[in-house]
Amino acid sequence: MWLRCMLPRMRRTLAENGAFLLRVTVSLMMLSHGVPKALDYDTLVQTFPDPLNVGTEMSAMLILSAEVGCSVLLLLGLFGRFASATLFIAMMVAAFVHHFDDPWAARELSLLYAAVYAALTFTGPGSLSIDGWFAKTVFETKAPVSPKPPRAQPGAPT
Repeated sequence: MWLRCMLPRMRRTLAENGAFLLRVTVSLMMLSHGVPKALDYDTLVQTFPDPLNVGTEMSAMLILSAEVGCSVLLLLGLFGRFASATLFIAMMVAAFVHHFDDPWAARELSLLYAAVYAALTFTGPGSLSIDGWFAKTVFETKAPVSPKPPRAQPGAPT
């Protein structure tokens, strides 16, 4: 009987831990792509492709803000859905615009990242995040405690 009561709580805990692990892992992996680009920004700007026709410098800044900025936000769980949706769009542009003429193997990694970011966009960053803490402390209302009726005085009419 106790197992029936514990299973929903265990499933929820496992799901929250899974969302946390996925969010942290994909953020750190994307940072490993973005940080080297940011450190070599001067060379990057000269050779970066312009898939959206906004200029090479603007394209480089957009992908760096996604790969570094949004990955840090996602790592912290702050504005998680916005960050994962932005990274999803960036990976879709990489897969279907930048690597348009390339073979499937060249698109595979960006599509895998896009799938993870899509899942995180739908599920959100989970309760083990700044967004989850904020939602719990600010938006959850505690059930009002009903006031106890006053105690009747001895000898008072009831």
